[in-house]
Amino acid sequence: MTARTLRLLLAAAATTGVFALTGCGKITISTDGSSPSTTPTGAAQQPSSAATASDDGQAASDGLGTDVNQLNPCKLLTPAEVNQFTGREITQIDRDNSTAGTTRYCQWQLEQGVLVLSLSPTSADDFAVRDPAAQDFDGVGDEAFTSSGHLYVRSGDLSIDVYSTSKGGDGGSAENIAVEKTVAQRVIDQL
Repeated sequence: MTARTLRLLLAAAATTGVFALTGCGKITISTDGSSPSTTPTGAAQQPSSAATASDDGQAASDGLGTDVNQLNPCKLLTPAEVNQFTGREITQIDRDNSTAGTTRYCQWQLEQGVLVLSLSPTSADDFAVRDPAAQDFDGVGDEAFTSSGHLYVRSGDLSIDVYSTSKGGDGGSAENIAVEKTVAQRVIDQL
């Protein structure tokens, strides 16, 4: 098993764990740059579920760069951008809250569907190891492919995995892939 395959399996397991451990709740996101308010169901307010944006509504500048341990995927997109790209309102944000490990993720639960952004280190050789059913995808990053509804993009030494079901149904529809491409390009533009 290659290091890339192991990383992909670990990322999939982490994402599955996030889905299983996520509680129900509601997050109110303002697009005017004011602080969001979180109201989890049956629990005290949890600041880790609140989106972080600067006073002007832009993503906070820390968490940028290409060192995965320094990246914070939740800060690479503002709540307003997530709402705009997906066409859905955010109901909860799940963060990995870690600076250790090789994969960082952020999951935006939406009123309908989900948007997941995972970042991990890669190389051109590692990125070339993929599912035989994967389809090459043009127009974003140094190289990209789709597989099982995910858009995987390599930008330098960073692997960007975006998964969206915001446009209905499972990931992989043309509409969801368009959301994934937009998100991946926005992440690349921030690096």
